[in-house]
Amino acid sequence: MISRPLLLSVLVLVGAGLVLAAATFWTGREPDPAPTAAVPATASDFLPDGGHLALAEIRATDIAEEEPASPTGAETTRRKPALTMAQVMEGLRALDDAPPGADTERREREFLDRWSRLDPAGAAAYAMDIFRQGGDERLLRRAAEAYARQDPAGASAWAASLNSPMARETALREIYRTWASSDPAAAAASISSLPVGSARTLAASLVGTRLAGSDLSSALQWVGQLDGAVQSAAIRSVISQWAGTDPSAAARWLTQQNSPHLRHEGLRVLAEGWAGRDPAAAMAYAQSIAQPGLRETFMESALQRYTRNDPLAAAAWLAKPEAAPYLSQGVNRVGSQWAGFDPAAAAQWAASIPDNGLRNRALASVARTWTTSSPAEASAWIGSLADPGARNAATAAFSSTLARTDPASAAQWATSITDNGARGRTISQVVSEWKKSDSPAAIAFVQSTPTIDNNLRKRLLR
Repeated sequence: MISRPLLLSVLVLVGAGLVLAAATFWTGREPDPAPTAAVPATASDFLPDGGHLALAEIRATDIAEEEPASPTGAETTRRKPALTMAQVMEGLRALDDAPPGADTERREREFLDRWSRLDPAGAAAYAMDIFRQGGDERLLRRAAEAYARQDPAGASAWAASLNSPMARETALREIYRTWASSDPAAAAASISSLPVGSARTLAASLVGTRLAGSDLSSALQWVGQLDGAVQSAAIRSVISQWAGTDPSAAARWLTQQNSPHLRHEGLRVLAEGWAGRDPAAAMAYAQSIAQPGLRETFMESALQRYTRNDPLAAAAWLAKPEAAPYLSQGVNRVGSQWAGFDPAAAAQWAASIPDNGLRNRALASVARTWTTSSPAEASAWIGSLADPGARNAATAAFSSTLARTDPASAAQWATSITDNGARGRTISQVVSEWKKSDSPAAIAFVQSTPTIDNNLRKRLLR
């Protein structure tokens, strides 16, 4: 087991009087005597280091609170009284030498749960100490949640003070998820007390979802009072929640806002959620947005979600007359997304586009994605393209993408482009990337390749 210096400090600092007082308060009975040396019945009951308390004496059933009375009023058999703080400490110390495994981890969680009821701040500090030593993150999450149930403001202040960004985010996530579930308004009001940065944005995101679900009007008023990254996080969560219930109302509210940031960020989130649930309605709404900038913002996000969910349907929509203004960005989006899971089908679709310019854009998008997943298959496909323009567009995209992993091969492919302008631009991109990993080889290629004209060669050798 991991050593626990913080636990040892607690054992030294916690006096017997404080321990017994806590036991009296939390168990509602006379204090238990301080633990004394156990006299186990068998040798297996002894702790490996000769400790004071046998694990057999601290059964899991003792860790929980006493069972409540039966709802029918009938007498029930009660469990043994819940453990005192002293017994929790002794049990955790005993676990230091227990064999690792599921049972030991379970006992540690149970001891931590009991500690959290007695002293949530101390339990959270213990869990943080374990996390700092590389221990189980679940203990930290468990302790943070328990702390938030009893003292959310205190838990938030404690988590915000943690020096480890990972630990702070882990703890705050559990705390604000718990706090926002019980009192989202109070959780929202507390965010300004957190340190500027990721702590506030994380809390705003978690609170926004809960507050929008319980009191949308208050959530929208709260969002309007925020700014910067915190407002972005809050509006994303609030609009995502609203988009699932009434996207049209959300759209009306967003277009009426004075803040350009609020409008654009909110419409981007709304478009993604709306297109995921009802793409036809989302695309129809996009046509009604009067402001070109807002319309483009909405359509970009809607198309991204549409093609991610159903690229075939998105491709079919692009063939409709109303999609004409969005064809340029649409074919790129569909080609890239579709090629991610079925590049051959995406390539066939791209090649079927009648317009030469749009077809080449779609083929280039397919080539970039296909090259990333399988350069060999992508190169075989490019070699099969009969149309020179289509082959040039796909080769340029292929070479530029391949340059990140195999610049020498990418350079050779670039020289096969028959269009002079496209060939020069692609070679420049490949050589620039190649110089980052092997400048002498890139320079040698430039000096020895006859298809590079002298003006381009001079620029590349500077």
